[in-house]
Amino acid sequence: MLEKLPTLIDPKHLALQGSHLQGNVALAQMERLKDNLDEIGPSDYAYIDWVFTIDQNRPMIKGYTQAQLPILCQRCLQTMRWPIKNKIAMLIITKNGKEDELPKDYEILSLTNTPVSLVTIIEDELILALPIVALHEKCPTNEYQLPDSFSLDNTFQNNPFRVLEILKN
Repeated sequence: MLEKLPTLIDPKHLALQGSHLQGNVALAQMERLKDNLDEIGPSDYAYIDWVFTIDQNRPMIKGYTQAQLPILCQRCLQTMRWPIKNKIAMLIITKNGKEDELPKDYEILSLTNTPVSLVTIIEDELILALPIVALHEKCPTNEYQLPDSFSLDNTFQNNPFRVLEILKN
């Protein structure tokens, strides 16, 4: 296991060595992800625990990525922390690799040139894990939200058109 995460990696070579990458990457380094986030602080990071292995003569990455992303709630427009913990299962395919007979449970990491940026791979995984619409389960200051104790009474007695029904008869 490496003590400090490298900037550039050769995933196929790491798989042949049986390497294990574990550590933090600052979210501030991820330019494409920053467009989807609210203010990023110095303590905001993504944690990875990836094992590079060979399985059935195929290089692959297994492990997980974890982060607490600061995003805006689209209902109340306040910052919220979106927890992400994704399992990673990627097959490493080079230019000459065949993509026909790949297992369905794996993503494909297609390498056209090496080395590749580790931050870019992590950033791609986090972007894919973002919600389509981020919402609090219950917004803390939404004044237009119905209180929990509110109950709708749809009985015949409380119907505003009941008077019309009486007049009709």
